[in-house]
Amino acid sequence: MVVATQLSRQGHEIVVLEKRHVPGGKVSAWKDADGDWVESGLHVFFGAYHNLLKFLDQNDLNDTFDWRTAEMIFASPEYGLAPIKFVPGLPAPLNGLAGVATSKLLPLKDKLRVGVGLMQPIFGDQAYIDRQDNESYASWHLRHGMGERALRDVMDTMALALNFARTEDVSAKLMLTALMRFAQETDASKMALVKGSPHTRIWEPLIAKLEARGGTLELNRKVVDILYEPLTNNVDGFVLDDGSIVRGDVYISAMPVHSLRKVLPDALREMEYFADLRHLKGRPVITLQFFFDRQVTGVNHLLFSSHTDISVYADMANVAPDYSTGGPSIVQFVVAPADKLINLDDEAIVQHVMADFVRLHPVASEAKLVKYTIVRIPNSVYQARPSVDQYRPDQATPVPNFFLAGDYTQQEFLASIEGAVRSGLRCVNRVERYVQHVQHAGAVCAPALS
Repeated sequence: MVVATQLSRQGHEIVVLEKRHVPGGKVSAWKDADGDWVESGLHVFFGAYHNLLKFLDQNDLNDTFDWRTAEMIFASPEYGLAPIKFVPGLPAPLNGLAGVATSKLLPLKDKLRVGVGLMQPIFGDQAYIDRQDNESYASWHLRHGMGERALRDVMDTMALALNFARTEDVSAKLMLTALMRFAQETDASKMALVKGSPHTRIWEPLIAKLEARGGTLELNRKVVDILYEPLTNNVDGFVLDDGSIVRGDVYISAMPVHSLRKVLPDALREMEYFADLRHLKGRPVITLQFFFDRQVTGVNHLLFSSHTDISVYADMANVAPDYSTGGPSIVQFVVAPADKLINLDDEAIVQHVMADFVRLHPVASEAKLVKYTIVRIPNSVYQARPSVDQYRPDQATPVPNFFLAGDYTQQEFLASIEGAVRSGLRCVNRVERYVQHVQHAGAVCAPALS
């Protein structure tokens, strides 16, 4: 949508193809049989998301988010709710360091070890961070003397929130990039959630703007093949599952990397650029929503969990004003790592998550679970394992009229909605260069996106 919006603003004719019945991809939402919203995931937004916030501002979507205080609330059976509050009025990194110092989550000796151990990334630069990609964060953390307790009680939870895996399975670059942003930008730690459904708050307004400029978004239009002409080294069309072919002058794939790999013809698969995509694999994740008959959290903020499989969760009845604020709890969970859970039946997953939740919020054992929803995503964000970053592709492919967008492509941020926006803007830049070249040769470009 970033690419479509930006290119349509420049006067290009845009056709967006979406394989599902709803737009939004990993940030999609739809209604169940009762008229309640089901979300594909729990989406959190930070002050560090500069490109996303600018994009929303450009499209009159300033009222999308409900901002929260800059704090991370960790829930555990041992400590209850233990926040790390970024102290207002202090510049970064002092606001974060003061928050860690006053938190009850870690003993003093561990706080000191974390403070000393993170000095280099806090005061370093992105070049230093990039060089840490060959090592897991767990290895980097322990090598810098920060200890096992901080790793398991704090950093594991952050890694699960960022990439749905624990610290031994994620690159040090991933974690250090996030920590550096928080440490170097005072407003980076500001946190927000969508005021309601992403469908009504984000996608419907963006689609309306796209259509007002003559663009179209077509739902239930799955791409199953890419027509490629080796003699001219050009893409000549997207083949859809109904056998029809959509043609344009410029073709852009915003599909997840695993979906893109399925539709690449053999001639493209053999190119090193596309062959390297095999190193980028998605992580499984499950999103659950529990509808209770009463309030069970009393928390109007995001919650992080240590030593459970519900890494991040929030009570949507409290954090999303559109969802009848203050009413019976609608607790939305991100279940990760989900490798061992995703193939279980619904009842087994619900029992597992409920057991974890009751450990953190014992009052929930007295409430009635009215209903639940489960969304399984076998391939979500790409696995940011050590040494994988080098395989993330540029948005311009070796095929001149074929481009990629998506947070797995090269950009300066994490696999996130901010990363997706950055990739989209980089893709627009590459397309503009190609269009200028083609227009100079006397042709006209009409991008088609999938």
